[in-house]
Amino acid sequence: MTGLAGQQFRRAPVTICYLATVWVAGLVSGSIAHGPPRWLSGRVGAGLPSLGHGSWWTPLSAGLWASGLGGYLAVTVLGLVILAPAERRMGVPRTFVTLLVSQAAGLLVAAGLIELAGLADEPWLGALAGETAVGALPGVLGVGFALSCTFTVLWRRRLRLLLTVAVAISALYIGHLEQVAQACGALAGLVTGALMYGHARPSAGSRASQQEVRVLVGMLAAVSALGGMLAALADNADGPMSLSSFLFATPVPDPHDLAAACPHATLIVACRGLREQQLYAHWPGVLVQVAPALLLLLSADGLRRGRRPAWWLAVVINLAVLGVSLWVTFAAGSDASAHLAGLGAWIPAILLAGEAMLLPVVTLTVLLATRRRFDQTADRRAVRKLTATLITALGLSSGTFLLLGYLLRDHFSPRPDFGVLAQDLPMRFLAGRLFGNRFLPVDLAGRLLYVWVFLLFWIVVLGALTTFFLHTRTYCDTGAADRARAILTRGGSTLSYMSTWPGNQYWFSPDGRAAVAYRAIAAVAVTVGEPYGDPAALDSAITEFASFCEHRGLRPCLYGVTAQARAVTQKLGWRSVQIAEDTLLPLADLQFTGKKWQDVRTALNKAAKEGITAEWWSYPETPRELAGQIHQISEKWLADKGLPEMGFTLGGLDELNDPNIRCLIAVGADRKVHGVTSWMPVYASGRPAGWTLDFMRRNTEPGTFHGVMEFLIATAALTFREEGARFVSLSGAPLARLDRGEQACPLQRLLDRIANSMEPVYGFQSLLRFKAKFQPVYQPLYLAYPDPATLGSIAAAIGRAYLPHLTARQALRLLTKLRQVSAGPGTARRAGWP
Repeated sequence: MTGLAGQQFRRAPVTICYLATVWVAGLVSGSIAHGPPRWLSGRVGAGLPSLGHGSWWTPLSAGLWASGLGGYLAVTVLGLVILAPAERRMGVPRTFVTLLVSQAAGLLVAAGLIELAGLADEPWLGALAGETAVGALPGVLGVGFALSCTFTVLWRRRLRLLLTVAVAISALYIGHLEQVAQACGALAGLVTGALMYGHARPSAGSRASQQEVRVLVGMLAAVSALGGMLAALADNADGPMSLSSFLFATPVPDPHDLAAACPHATLIVACRGLREQQLYAHWPGVLVQVAPALLLLLSADGLRRGRRPAWWLAVVINLAVLGVSLWVTFAAGSDASAHLAGLGAWIPAILLAGEAMLLPVVTLTVLLATRRRFDQTADRRAVRKLTATLITALGLSSGTFLLLGYLLRDHFSPRPDFGVLAQDLPMRFLAGRLFGNRFLPVDLAGRLLYVWVFLLFWIVVLGALTTFFLHTRTYCDTGAADRARAILTRGGSTLSYMSTWPGNQYWFSPDGRAAVAYRAIAAVAVTVGEPYGDPAALDSAITEFASFCEHRGLRPCLYGVTAQARAVTQKLGWRSVQIAEDTLLPLADLQFTGKKWQDVRTALNKAAKEGITAEWWSYPETPRELAGQIHQISEKWLADKGLPEMGFTLGGLDELNDPNIRCLIAVGADRKVHGVTSWMPVYASGRPAGWTLDFMRRNTEPGTFHGVMEFLIATAALTFREEGARFVSLSGAPLARLDRGEQACPLQRLLDRIANSMEPVYGFQSLLRFKAKFQPVYQPLYLAYPDPATLGSIAAAIGRAYLPHLTARQALRLLTKLRQVSAGPGTARRAGWP
């Protein structure tokens, strides 16, 4: 433990020393729980009062304390996340200087802005003139912005976007001196980093991609919801946008603290509704209250995916927020006793005119300016299903409330008639947050009708919209499969014929020379191999497919591509990792001679001695007696494993129903099936240039031929050679690779560990060892991806592609087997390989 601490200290000495100083100062002064005591706060806290009394050191001394336990924890976490990496990338001197400059400049600039706001009679910042603040976050956030200057353009934008959103929400919604200083410190850090590295502004030609624009707009749309909920949870939220906390989540303040809660408020609107607010204090009511915020967050996620319905939803919500703000301003300005129900007893409504409406106006402006970026629509079937669901939910909830409310009107006080119920209905969907007639439930039946009906409504609406926005099949081309087959005959890789299997979608190059088969899962486009068609169109097809995915809001993932395709992606700045090892058997000089071929010769001789022959069939035309045995062999193979059969690039019986796929069956003299293999064509210039092994099953009953797979593969190779084929592929072994002596990246090492853990279950490495009997030429297959940040989504998408119907019982069994100790020489047998 001591050695680990010493190692961390050597890696980040400034970070460790600084955080230790902060915690020691807090412990010695008793400031951990609630911040520095009053006598100390006036001496170390920064603000206009302390600076006015000549305490020039306070902008720096404030960074040695925090306002409470939450502040100390935040400084510690962000210090380890930001300061420690900054020391390694920026160096200790630059990190230390940036920390001091950002800390001091943040508080000094914030104090200057407050002074100017007071002279201009600005209500928000002007009200902070009497505050002092402590906290190290201005310096830490400044280092974060300076650190972004050392990253590549993509990660620089992402880090700045994340920090900017966090700082903006904190300043605009919480709005105290500490948050304003954090924003100023962040700006100071950005300027410092620009002076050090010159990367404050994006270089020419580094325009944000369409996907980045979508993410940026989605984050902007989410600010209102996140900020509103944060302001509702925080104590004394006082930012100019904190009014929206009443729209997205109603806080429960203490009426005695209202004057202190918003010292800058220009108007305090009295309202009734404390009893109603108590109804929503439990979790069902809380969920109803936050439902509009969740709806806005959902639209933000849809914007990230480029969905046009999400754009309309965001526009409608922001128009509603703007309209409500205007209504509140007008109502409060015309009548000081305006009735704002649901805000609690005597809760202040902060009406800072244009400031309170600035964010929805900016959001609407950005949405309108970028509307062409959000052009992804779902198919009509999904739209009809969503529309029917929403209309049904709205009708049932409204009808239930009106009908049962009238029948159970004695359970409310005062007793409402039907007109009052109808008038109050719209506000029940929003938890009566802004206005409504004050009839309240008096017993359990009334409370269930008052809250639970609308909770169920929001659950259905949010669930339906989530499913709708995750729906990635945005169009359907009924003739795509036939077009893809026609292009496939021009050329492709050893995996290309798998593109004809069910479940795939297709992309076609604009000139029709190339195609890509992919599966859209959770906004990830997982390809089946590389582009196929005209070999000369490979390079341009990869680039155009990547552009297609960006336009569709998908993350491209080229799965199972060769070194040639990998080289193209590397030119685009993509990353890659090996995920399989293809095994190619050249046929021109194939001779089963020599000691290395002993097992294969033995299998051929033994088959001839035992009267076992190899018969070629197309599975749809296979005699019933043979097809029935093949089905039983496959079912027994699956039952013995007790695990689901993997799909995607691993074919099963369903994929054999194709006249172009050839099956080679080992049949005894008694017509008993000993084993079966299937072979897919690899086209070049309109004819098969090679064949790929796919389906492989062996009869495991006693008395069957144990070398049947060697016999079938050798027989197939000899047959294909006679037909003029150049090679056969024994197919790729997933999660298996040769050790070529190369330095493995961390992701590659992780995949190797996963492969080792899955070896007792699926035996991929043992399968590769079996194929080594045929002295193949090894060809690595890669996973190529443009963005390392999407690896989690890519892994989940690939998992769902291989195991789309994994049940809970099968998953439990799989996890149980993975916990077992890796098997020895018998692994291949237990995993089901020959």
